[in-house]
Amino acid sequence: MQKNLNLETNILDKITVSRITNTSEQINSIKKIDPKNFSIIVVDNITDLFSYEYKTNESIFSKNSTFMRHMHDLSSIALDYEIPIVITNMIRTIDETEFENMRNAIDLFTHIKIKLSKNSNKFFGEASWLLNKLSFSYVINKSGIFEYTEDF
Repeated sequence: MQKNLNLETNILDKITVSRITNTSEQINSIKKIDPKNFSIIVVDNITDLFSYEYKTNESIFSKNSTFMRHMHDLSSIALDYEIPIVITNMIRTIDETEFENMRNAIDLFTHIKIKLSKNSNKFFGEASWLLNKLSFSYVINKSGIFEYTEDF
């Protein structure tokens, strides 16, 4: 993408990656950063480690309260420093019904929710906020991601 867009700056030099292996590291990694040094924060699969570490029914309260504090901290950073924070989450399908992992806790702190899906060779998206919903198609090529209007 960088080559096709003729960018002079190496984009990869501007990306900081953290390899997180447990919920404590995930929570503390956000507390350790200086938000003034970032223009966007991405947390890939925000619920994965919480689901893995808090498996039992006895730990549900602890999982939810810890997770909600984490989401609150992320929301505060986004609002205080005007930084977009993008999180990804798991979708599970049970009996042909999709379930978003820990959806109720996430929805409380989400301003815009985007669901991306693929059907055959076509990519579809749905953005929702407040009472609004927008559907779109997109393509991914060597120059990036672009809206694909032929499907609408």
